[in-house]
Amino acid sequence: MATVGVVVGVALGSAAPASAGPGEDVLRPGEQLTAGQALLAPGGEHVLVLQPDGSLGMYALDDVVRWSSGHGVPGATLTTDAGGDVRLVAPDGTVVWTTATGGSDGTLRMRDDGDLVVERPDGTTVWSSGTTVVPSTLVGPGRLEPDDLLASPDGRHTLAVDPVAGLQLHGPDGAVRWTPPQPVADPATRSSGAAPAGRSQAATAAAQPATTLELRADGNLVALDADGDAVWRSRTSGHGPASLVLQDDGNLVLLGPDGEPVWSAGTAIGPAALEPGAELAAGAILGSPSGHLGLRVEEGALVASWDGAPFWSSPTDAAVGVRLQEDGDLVLLDAAGAPFWGTGTGGHPGARLTIEETAVLLMSPEGEVLWQAEAPESVAPSGVPVSPVPTGPQPSDCALVDGPVTAADVVRTRSGISVHPCLADALDALVAAAAADGVELGGGGWRSPEQQIALRRAHCGPSDADVYDKPASACSPSTARPGSSRHERGLAIDFTSGGRSLTRGSAAYAWLVEHADAYGLENLPGEAWHWSVDGS
Repeated sequence: MATVGVVVGVALGSAAPASAGPGEDVLRPGEQLTAGQALLAPGGEHVLVLQPDGSLGMYALDDVVRWSSGHGVPGATLTTDAGGDVRLVAPDGTVVWTTATGGSDGTLRMRDDGDLVVERPDGTTVWSSGTTVVPSTLVGPGRLEPDDLLASPDGRHTLAVDPVAGLQLHGPDGAVRWTPPQPVADPATRSSGAAPAGRSQAATAAAQPATTLELRADGNLVALDADGDAVWRSRTSGHGPASLVLQDDGNLVLLGPDGEPVWSAGTAIGPAALEPGAELAAGAILGSPSGHLGLRVEEGALVASWDGAPFWSSPTDAAVGVRLQEDGDLVLLDAAGAPFWGTGTGGHPGARLTIEETAVLLMSPEGEVLWQAEAPESVAPSGVPVSPVPTGPQPSDCALVDGPVTAADVVRTRSGISVHPCLADALDALVAAAAADGVELGGGGWRSPEQQIALRRAHCGPSDADVYDKPASACSPSTARPGSSRHERGLAIDFTSGGRSLTRGSAAYAWLVEHADAYGLENLPGEAWHWSVDGS
């Protein structure tokens, strides 16, 4: 966290009159922060910095921007007035940003849970940034009760205890990917493991929903109904003290005292691509972003499945792995490591295998589909378009793109990023220029409305009010309302370098700051990774 560390160092060494004290978590009425000063949560894991550009940025130890006030004005100061209104004020007196909490007699506080709040003297919250960090781990002995939540560190997966529906693990698109398996009448045949990934809620829900999840001191994970009766057990007693972790790949894993897994829900979503020269071993999986579609080698064949139900399989029974050859041919490997079946797509060096929401696609660097296995309409639900219909001819001027577009309206660039056609050439030129300077850029571009809604549920909250009404800045991380995201128009890219999201201290971010404008891209303040045609 080099960038923030330098700024916090300035803050903790400052001693300006009427400023928050060094290392304090509170900005009281009459106090102020100036550029380089900060509020530090008591535990030291979250910091609010008044940045040199005059904007507020909240950071965590992973150097990810959790929240930003948006565009700033250099020289601005942050103040809390006598009435409790917190304002970011430009040198000319213009109010750049405010909490609009005048009359509350409140104070601004940076909490340990990652939430920035204005509190009344009695402790009630009158304003919040909505950036509370949901835990990803339950340490035993411990319980999850109605309305409790675990979330993966990236926010894409949630384990929620709904008072009515019960315990449910939700994937990136909000679909239920796991619930405690249904108990059966005969205890001898009762399942002791996890339900398969993707099994429907109806198929796995207990007769009475599990409304409490209890991780006991002996390491046993137990789901209880409203009467306190056990409806499911992980049968891992003797492995305590244990920890239940919801991972970024979507798998719910119980770790023993040595940190090794002793139980898993089997809900991991694999990577969405296989690069040239890479191999996929038997048992490993590639998965679509939502996790519904998977590709793996099992029982000697390459199998594509939807929620665990196969819809395509290679005509083989001796495969132990699959390799994407450098020449573009996807081949199955026998026990000796020799290819014995392939897609017949050689002659296309640089081809890449990608797992999209409803299809497995082997694509040339130019975007040509060389081979595919598409989920039929009888398998994929009606809400997921199998073959999107273009909305019509697309404008060549990005300024004329005024709403979301379909998957059929975007193009995949040579860099593998899907964007609107108006942006494709400029993006390819930008990525090539960065590579020539030794900077590797990748990332994600176009996003479907369904994906945007799923992200809002993960980042903003589970209710429809959270998804459709909550302002973007109240989500963690900030996420645009459905229909308003530049990603839905194919006009924004979340850049990565070396497979990781950009941070302000990275060489890739510095390169983009210097060069991106020449290719028509602007940065969204507070999100080092997000660049779009208009900076929003």
